[in-house]
Amino acid sequence: MRMILLIGFLILPLKVLSYDFIEIPHTSAIQNVGKLRTVCGKVQSTYINSNTASQRIYLNMGREYPNHTFTGLIWYSSNKDNFDGRPDKKYKKKNICISGVITTYNEKPQIQIDFENQIEIR
Repeated sequence: MRMILLIGFLILPLKVLSYDFIEIPHTSAIQNVGKLRTVCGKVQSTYINSNTASQRIYLNMGREYPNHTFTGLIWYSSNKDNFDGRPDKKYKKKNICISGVITTYNEKPQIQIDFENQIEIR
């Protein structure tokens, strides 16, 4: 069973790349909740919540938090090996695209980012 989980975990990043995602601007993400999309925009602010064991990183597009229009969410403590360096520093003020399923938190759209290949610098 462990081997199946490990294989699935290793194949997941390849599967994300194999989908033909529809690219949308961050301002349209709220209309695409529940769908696989590539959301593009400029990261206006970043934040790492290092006060908890989960160490979440937020990549906010549109405007700075709390007026952002979209967030890329990284559970950094459990996924840090999947990233080359700190994403909050690497992507701040960069134009990027994030691929994944759009969900919401507090009525704001977001995509959970588990692997660096979900992010593309433009």
